[in-house]
Amino acid sequence: MSDDNKQAFNLEDDSDLNDNEVFHSDEENNKKNQDNQWIDELRLALKGGCDLGSIRSIGKCRSLTDDLRLSVWKTCLNINDINEYDYVDSDVFDLPEQNLIREDVLRLVRSLKINKDIEASRLSDIEAVLTFYCKKYNENYEKDNGWIDMLKPLVTLDYKNRAELYALFVSIRNRYIPRFCETDGMPFHLFRLLLLYHDPELCSFFDTRKITPDLYAHIWVRSLYAGTCSSDVTLHLWDGYFQHADQFFIFFLALVLLMFAKEQLFEMVDKEKNEVIDFISKAPANLTTDDLEDFCSLANHYASNTPQSFRKEFCSCLFDEADRTTSQKAYSVQQALCLPVSAKELLQANQLGGKEGVRYFIVDCRPAEQYNSKHLYTAFHLDANLLLEDPKEFGGTVDALRATQKHSIEAGATAGGDHLCFMGSGRDEEDKYVRMVVAYFLRRNIKYISIASGGYRGTFK
Repeated sequence: MSDDNKQAFNLEDDSDLNDNEVFHSDEENNKKNQDNQWIDELRLALKGGCDLGSIRSIGKCRSLTDDLRLSVWKTCLNINDINEYDYVDSDVFDLPEQNLIREDVLRLVRSLKINKDIEASRLSDIEAVLTFYCKKYNENYEKDNGWIDMLKPLVTLDYKNRAELYALFVSIRNRYIPRFCETDGMPFHLFRLLLLYHDPELCSFFDTRKITPDLYAHIWVRSLYAGTCSSDVTLHLWDGYFQHADQFFIFFLALVLLMFAKEQLFEMVDKEKNEVIDFISKAPANLTTDDLEDFCSLANHYASNTPQSFRKEFCSCLFDEADRTTSQKAYSVQQALCLPVSAKELLQANQLGGKEGVRYFIVDCRPAEQYNSKHLYTAFHLDANLLLEDPKEFGGTVDALRATQKHSIEAGATAGGDHLCFMGSGRDEEDKYVRMVVAYFLRRNIKYISIASGGYRGTFK
């Protein structure tokens, strides 16, 4: 992927270089020293016992040097006292799946090509950590569940003992790996809604081929990309990831991977389903360390252009074991036509104004009498009933809507926004036509489509 960017300066004749090159080198060295000042600053901060905020302020999500990586990761993951993870060291390996664990651990350690003197200790450390984790959390080890892949970058660190290795593994899993990463699991339904929001055309490409995100992205999510990225890329990616400390960043990185591959995917229109899945699932393997800055920058761009409701509504059920609303929210995600946006976010976005964050163009789809009785002052009226009762008038109103939206954005009006949010009454029977209107826009591959949770009634709760 980086090959496109490798055409920098191509000097045909070395004689073009003059005596000033030595001064350029000095300047470059000085600049390099200045660029690396943050590393010394970070090293001092770590010695003084800094927190995540300080690390983020100094590091700015940049790649770390090998000697700082473990200390920074531990601080970012809040590993200050490894005893809080209650690790009990044991050499009793008696799980039913112990042979499978041992085979995978052996394969992992041999792939690392580490010093023979420490190979045996690494083998026993990894097996002990996985065995204890399974026993403590009453989980079964399964092949390709991402655990071995997550441990691959961790065992390259100079951790002091098994307890510290275990603390790193558990902290990353608990903080950054969503729950229910199984076939047809909620994280993958949620990711599909995110893809639909940002690129309905690409989402349709997958939908028509019955290629659901769990078929190609499960190892990305389960291993925090360690299962498909090279070891070097994983280390540098995690450097920035843990400093950034965004639990949902995993979804936005996945979105960027699909965008990178979009043109090639569309060229595979006649390929078999399995070929498409195989191609896209290997996408992270193409990343190099030089790609990571742009990769993460684009992910941040998509994150800032996504409704905050995406995080607030689903954070606890994805990352909090104590959440008891999971089944209800999982059902709502599976049934959702598009991303839901809370009434609170809608009101705040339009009251605050400004150009930062998501700006909404609200489309009130209630019948005319309800709209005329009371409505949000920034809302454009599009009677959903017209879609069936008078398609021609409906089409004309849609044209007017798009023109009004464009004018509002150009004028910097409070009502102006690229993001279309459709609002019904909040009554299911009435709002079935609203969903038909939303589907109408999605079929036309219009991005940034959402629906107001609870409808107009929800704005007063």
